[in-house]
Amino acid sequence: MEMLKQKKKTTGRKRIEIKKLEKEANKQVTFSKRRAGMFKKASELCILCNAHVAIIVFSPADKLFCFGEPSTEAVVERYLKGAPDFEPMKSSERKKPVSCEEHNRKYEEAMKALELEKKNKADVEGFAKVWGRGEWWNEEIHEMSVEQLEQFLVAIYELRSRLLQRAAEIMMMHGML
Repeated sequence: MEMLKQKKKTTGRKRIEIKKLEKEANKQVTFSKRRAGMFKKASELCILCNAHVAIIVFSPADKLFCFGEPSTEAVVERYLKGAPDFEPMKSSERKKPVSCEEHNRKYEEAMKALELEKKNKADVEGFAKVWGRGEWWNEEIHEMSVEQLEQFLVAIYELRSRLLQRAAEIMMMHGML
C-alpha cells in the first residue's frame, strides 16, 4: 500500500527560456522534437480548417525537412504565382508527391557532387601549379624526377577517367547509349 502512495519524483515538463542553444547535441535534439511538434500542429491546422500549409526547414546539420498539404510544391507554387486558389491539375500533370526522404537524398547527392567538384578543382589547380601554365602534357618526361613521373601518370589516368565519364554523359544526353 505504501508503494502505491509513493510517486516517482521527476522534474516533469519545464518551460525553457527561448535563447540560442550553445551545445550542438542540444540543438539537434531540440530541433527534432520541435520539428515534429510543428509538423503535427500544421497537420492539425490543415484538417481542422481546411488550410493549405507548407513548411520548409533546414536542420542544424543542414538537412532539409518539409511538410505540405496538399503538397509543399503546390503551396509554394501558389505563393510564387500569387494565385488566390489552387488550379486543378489534370491527372497527367499531377506529380507523385515527393517525400522528405527523397528531398534529403537529392540534397545529399548534390552536396556530394559539390564536394567532388571542389576536389576536382583543387586537383586541377594543383596540377597547374606543379606543371607551370597547366600544359603538363607537353612536358619532357626524360627531365622529370620519379615523383614528378608518378604525379604525371596519376594525372593522365585521372584525365582519361574524366574524359570517359564526360563522353558517357554526352552520349546519354543525346540518346546514344
